[in-house]
Amino acid sequence: MAMKRGSYRTGRERVERVLDASHELFISSGYRATSLRDIAAASGISHPALLRHFATKQEILTALVDRLDREHRDWIAAGADAAGTSPSAAETARRNADARGWIPLFTALLGEATSPEHPGHDLMRTRQRVGTRLGVQMLSGSGGDERSARLAVQQLGAAWDGLQILSLYFPGLIDIPAQLATHEEEMKANGLPPAPALPWPAPRPADTANADTPPERTSRARAVEAAARLYARHGYHDTSMQAVAEEAGLTKAALVHVAPTKRALLDLVLADLIAPVEDEPDPYGRLRVLLDRPRWQAAAEIVLMCEATVPSHPAHARMAKRLAHSLASTADDLAAAQPLGEEEARTSAQWLVALALGGLIAWLYEPDAIDLGTLIGSALPAARQGGPVGTAPSSG
Repeated sequence: MAMKRGSYRTGRERVERVLDASHELFISSGYRATSLRDIAAASGISHPALLRHFATKQEILTALVDRLDREHRDWIAAGADAAGTSPSAAETARRNADARGWIPLFTALLGEATSPEHPGHDLMRTRQRVGTRLGVQMLSGSGGDERSARLAVQQLGAAWDGLQILSLYFPGLIDIPAQLATHEEEMKANGLPPAPALPWPAPRPADTANADTPPERTSRARAVEAAARLYARHGYHDTSMQAVAEEAGLTKAALVHVAPTKRALLDLVLADLIAPVEDEPDPYGRLRVLLDRPRWQAAAEIVLMCEATVPSHPAHARMAKRLAHSLASTADDLAAAQPLGEEEARTSAQWLVALALGGLIAWLYEPDAIDLGTLIGSALPAARQGGPVGTAPSSG
């Protein structure tokens, strides 16, 4: 029995060592760029020994987030016992910011687990459902109607997720606790904003699968779409050129003629699918573009954006430039449309851009429960609404 207990204790210590090493590597290099062999070496164990505890890297990430979640729940319970109330969103955000690695790890899983094929998909979708249900119960009990409470909770969750993404691209610029505190103060002062009486336009029909791609489409268009669809499911690092060629229905030689390297193919995807949104001169026009895309394109952008928060990622500079442009343009537009000071316009722009990012993520997890047009459109300043900004992405 003593040997069994010792063996169990050794096994648990080894698991914790693996999780600690993975935590550091995911922060410094990014989840996708870290291999199981990297983790084994950093843990001081062999690769076969690592596989006895974790069969895949995804299992390690899920275990890490689960460990952080348990620590977070313990912190909430301790705070509730001491003060008699649960911590506010702003207090929770401060705690998350102080927990080293929480935001980058959560963001990595948040983006890549939008794929139903990912082992963490059900975990993240359940977290979203539970959070929404508890939030709706709380707000409905304070006098708000259920539809307005649901929309308010969804907007808060979406903006929070988006702000965390922005904070990784622009360290020191995004004050998440201050944003959430301001939002909570406005809710207390003004109550729940009423949900729109009518839903925004329904999604347009789903696009066809790429297996039905007309032969007259160029090899570049087929390669770009195939790569984006695979990025949406597996991310950039885990997508091979061979897989893209097969998905596109091209020979490897034909794909190499379009893009000679994996990095060159990524640049084509960013240029063809991301740049057109950035080039739209009106920030509200960009929102219309964001809302009127097929699901695979929205998913590819979100997965790439979440994994490229690490500066060493080849898409980091392009994504940072795109987000900076969106923040600056939205702030300029808000300042021109309303009597806002520079600081207020800047923080309002951060909230709107974050809401668009987080709203897309929420829709990818729950397309039947999230009315993306209403989620984003109802948060736009009244002076600029004037009607729907678009529809939800199609489910193709």
